[in-house]
Amino acid sequence: MGADGGSQEQVEIPGILHLDMDAFFASVEIRDDPSLRGLPVVVGGAGARGVVAAASYPARTRGIRSAMPMATARRLAPDLLIVPPRGDHYRMISAQVMAILNSVVADVEQLSIDEAFLDVRGARRLFGEPEQIAALLRRRIRDELGLPSSVGGSVSRAVAKIASAHAKPDGQLIVPAAGTAEFLAPLPVSAVSGIGPKAVAALEKIGVHRIGEIRDIPPNALARVLGPRAPEIRRLAEGSDRTGLGRQVRERSLGTERTWDEDLTDGDEVRRRITMMADDVARQLRQEGTVARTVVLKLRSPDGTTITRSSTLDQPTASGERLREHVVALWERERHRLRRIRLAGVRVTHLESSGTAPVQHELASRSTLWRDLETAMDQATSRFGAASLSRGSTLGPASDGAQRTEDPDGR
Repeated sequence: MGADGGSQEQVEIPGILHLDMDAFFASVEIRDDPSLRGLPVVVGGAGARGVVAAASYPARTRGIRSAMPMATARRLAPDLLIVPPRGDHYRMISAQVMAILNSVVADVEQLSIDEAFLDVRGARRLFGEPEQIAALLRRRIRDELGLPSSVGGSVSRAVAKIASAHAKPDGQLIVPAAGTAEFLAPLPVSAVSGIGPKAVAALEKIGVHRIGEIRDIPPNALARVLGPRAPEIRRLAEGSDRTGLGRQVRERSLGTERTWDEDLTDGDEVRRRITMMADDVARQLRQEGTVARTVVLKLRSPDGTTITRSSTLDQPTASGERLREHVVALWERERHRLRRIRLAGVRVTHLESSGTAPVQHELASRSTLWRDLETAMDQATSRFGAASLSRGSTLGPASDGAQRTEDPDGR
């Protein structure tokens, strides 16, 4: 027993899991309306400039993918069923998913509305090996929320994410530590997160098409193609990467974007729309119990010219009024550069828990008033929906003709 036990202790546990909801937005809509099951369903805007935010798996068999123009999706599937997105509803269900994960695993890193990394090594004593924990989480999400999910596991976050993609739809794949390099070797280099089309083309020029071939490239040649990421990618290909939670993590952010059927030419109307977005993003922050230190405004004209400007606050905030002040100031500085606006977006970064953030003094005597007002607004929108309440300064047409593309779901 001692010899066996000692041998077992030497086995490296693939304790990093990546859980990804399957076609999250579309799956929610199909769950809520079972008559959609088995049909080519997409979530997105139906207008001339609408885009696909999520596609059901029957739609994907027709070649439809997220971020695809809706006009293209319609050509591929004339019988396509288009469902308008419900951002607040998806965020509420996302919170329920994350609550399930946190009830089982102490170390959870949410990446986006529909995916998270988990370090399950500390949960083994209560819930078993990573395979058992993955099955437990997927079963609970299915039983309690009626939604499919997929899980990948490895000793590395990057490999866990690749494994979850291979497990889709509605499956799981745990890659043992000793088999990591073998698992990766035949996969295309594009399977590695962060290796985009330009890097793929550059790698192919030096004869690298599969991940396993990276190991045979001299370090200097690899560095010329991949730059500072070359050592990280080599470790991945060799199976020696052990990046876990909390390191080399993409900056978390919250935000919303909208593309309009008709270009906006009235500066005051743009100001009204981005004010509404700021309030929407602030509501997301308060729902998550977080505050943000940086706000970002994105603007795009019909010719594709895109301007992205950011402003860092002196104190982190979840106040719509505070975010509004900053995005409007950014707009006023840039409005002369873009005469027509096709797309606008508001995003916040550098997030932290509202419980650990310093007390906000930015609005001085107005802070309590705005806090109470926005609390009342949250209560109203929670009960009656996001469209039930808005600022007087944002009153306008009943529909703004926007196609919301928040957090496109491509998985």
